[in-house]
Amino acid sequence: MIDRINNFLEPQVAEFIDTQLRQILWQYEHKSKTSKVNKHWHHHCGENESDLHDRYDILPIWQNISNKFPEYKLKRAYLNAHTHGMEPQIHRDDGDMTFIYYPRMDWKISWGGGTTVFDDYGYDIKKNFSYKGNRLIMFPANLPHQAQPVSRECYELRTCVVFKTSRIW
Repeated sequence: MIDRINNFLEPQVAEFIDTQLRQILWQYEHKSKTSKVNKHWHHHCGENESDLHDRYDILPIWQNISNKFPEYKLKRAYLNAHTHGMEPQIHRDDGDMTFIYYPRMDWKISWGGGTTVFDDYGYDIKKNFSYKGNRLIMFPANLPHQAQPVSRECYELRTCVVFKTSRIW
């Protein structure tokens, strides 16, 4: 299943998370593909619900995901961010399903920064998601995907919250 849900959280919860994530001191350290030199801003959030509440309080996002998709359990969660000039890499995730939440409520479509999901071979686009605040996207973790570049007209940080999950059998 490759899909999106707009207005995923209640408006006041979405605003709270957006505000909270703007206050983070980001670490420029992470590579989505270890064989490449490109890095991006990243924060590890944890592997359980307690971690998601204690570190950045992204627990409301996970609780909403687990209520709507009870067949998945959390493997880990983290925050990613990009600025103009970064070249995100096409990569595959571990786990069964990836959920990405876009928190920036003020994001403009002209700034880019969405996510593209490719076919199994990484040649053809299966789905392109534009970045829209309070949107959740989901796709099978093994599909190649890539954060889209941020426009040079954007002076903001493109942030997202990522949940890696495993299917409960």
